[in-house]
Amino acid sequence: MHTISIDQSLATFASVSDMDKTVRQFLYTHGHKLTDSATQLLKRLARYSCKVVGVSWPEAETLAPKLGISVRTFWRAVKQLESFGIISRITRRKKRGERSSNIYQIRPIEDLRELPQPSDDTLPVTLPLSCCDESETPDYTRADDQFLESETRFSKTLSSKESKEKDEVKRIPTHRTWNHVPKNVPEEFASPIMRDTADGKIAFKLWGKALLLDKLCGFAYEDTVSEIAIDTWKRTRHLFKERDFDRFCGLFYGALKRVTVEKYPGLNSVLYKR
Repeated sequence: MHTISIDQSLATFASVSDMDKTVRQFLYTHGHKLTDSATQLLKRLARYSCKVVGVSWPEAETLAPKLGISVRTFWRAVKQLESFGIISRITRRKKRGERSSNIYQIRPIEDLRELPQPSDDTLPVTLPLSCCDESETPDYTRADDQFLESETRFSKTLSSKESKEKDEVKRIPTHRTWNHVPKNVPEEFASPIMRDTADGKIAFKLWGKALLLDKLCGFAYEDTVSEIAIDTWKRTRHLFKERDFDRFCGLFYGALKRVTVEKYPGLNSVLYKR
């Protein structure tokens, strides 16, 4: 994993129309084998892959809510598309070791079925893809700068959906608990917290700390950070006090880092910079 410049040398197609045709042929050939999440993800990646044709670099935490799925489901969709060879992934890190967004390449594939020509009164078997969404694709000449800026704003900026959830938290009196857990929190992490506290808001906020850790360490899949977060809760739950929850959040984050270093000593320099 290393720093990679995003430029035209990474392009996988000569033109957007060539990429569009490959994606449509792939969906016509293999679409019935894909989950709906994988299909929608591939279409969205194609929309973001126009400046450097076939290449995009969205953050999972940003793109998943736009697709209406959890980050966990996002990674499942990525792995399914990788298994068919239609996309490949390049993992990047910044010079200081922090994770940068993955690079996703849509790949040419052989032995795809030709799209049948529609008659005058019928629609194509697979409808053309939407126009490329240039406004949502970062300029590759400033991609690394934008990543650093997003890191400094991580605790202050949220997607529109997350912002709405945050506003809902503010409107809920502190003495009232959530009876549910937002769907972006993994069930295996939320279950023990709900069992111990019966408050979905606590699971939601503590998972935010786990995602912050994930951004620093660059774990490949959410499964890894889930395991660390669950282990951390088991070690710290006896210290939880509802009336002092903000302080507990800080304690929980510190414990997350310690558990991470126990499992992965090489991340010590990333989490505890001198």
